[in-house]
Amino acid sequence: MIISFNPIIFQSQDAEIQSTLSKILLELMITSIHFVDIKSVSEIFYDENGKYIFDLNVISKIHFSSQQQKNFKDFLNKKSRENITGLYKQHLRQIVIGNNIHNKEIHPKNAYKIITERSKVIVENGINDWKFIKGICQKYSSCKMTRKSIYQLLNRAIKDEVLEPENCGGIGEITKVTQKWINSNRYENIYQYKLMAIFDSDKQDSNKFITPHKSKIQYFKKLENISAIQSFDYEYEPTDLIIWHILYKRKIENYIPLNVLFANVKLMTTKQETELNAKTDHELDFIEYNQDNIGLSGQKIKEQFPEMFLSDFTYRDFEQRCKHHKIFLQEANELVSEMEQILLKIAKII
Repeated sequence: MIISFNPIIFQSQDAEIQSTLSKILLELMITSIHFVDIKSVSEIFYDENGKYIFDLNVISKIHFSSQQQKNFKDFLNKKSRENITGLYKQHLRQIVIGNNIHNKEIHPKNAYKIITERSKVIVENGINDWKFIKGICQKYSSCKMTRKSIYQLLNRAIKDEVLEPENCGGIGEITKVTQKWINSNRYENIYQYKLMAIFDSDKQDSNKFITPHKSKIQYFKKLENISAIQSFDYEYEPTDLIIWHILYKRKIENYIPLNVLFANVKLMTTKQETELNAKTDHELDFIEYNQDNIGLSGQKIKEQFPEMFLSDFTYRDFEQRCKHHKIFLQEANELVSEMEQILLKIAKII
């Protein structure tokens, strides 16, 4: 996330706002996930000659210890030389801390929560689905692609546990769990910045927009009724309840590249491998893996498939598996794989 300030907020005489601003500044010193746009408030910290003056500010004098004053000065000197690239501005969420709600500024109280609270990806199965997301992050953080640095941020957020999964215990509970966190004190007034949901489509056909989860789409789109699913209904829009993603393919299992599947499922026969190799990419998108086609069923599939996402293969295998279904990424003005689309959505909540 890219943090900037309306300089006017530093003129507030409200003691609570001053205290909260001090906590925000101290927190930004130690976080490695967020970027700070120092230029937005350079006049608060430096005079016209570039001399550091923030030690004279009431926030620094009252709320910072002498050591914190020194550390913050060093922090600002470092941040003032840091370049927030166009890539980061394209793909990371940007907030302005201030007190003007008409300009969509974030009140310091809520901004502090956004900066300090962990973000959640709400999934059907917190263990298995999280391995899917971790596997994507790991592989794309080592890629040779334009957005590699974004995926490295995501990977760091997972390792530092500032991004965590929330288990629903099944698709039927996903809206209920989402609403629980929206209503919670933890995410009060900030849920749009900290929550994302991702779930299977369970579609059986690529040519028809048929999913048993129409009510879930309706919930996230904030619509009273969707009489028939259309292609645009599958896409998240900024006006939706929170960031969400319904998988294009049937389930997460359908994202496993065949070479990875063959390497990890030892009970598969040569005949089964031949039959899978003969299927089109679209057929593989909506196949239901079972005993007949891979020699595994039920619980074995639930146990083994998530582990495959963490096994030794590269992002290129994912790109190859998703090459036939590209998504137009408006902010980058290009077509990307669904893997990148998912990661860039998650990047909006860190």
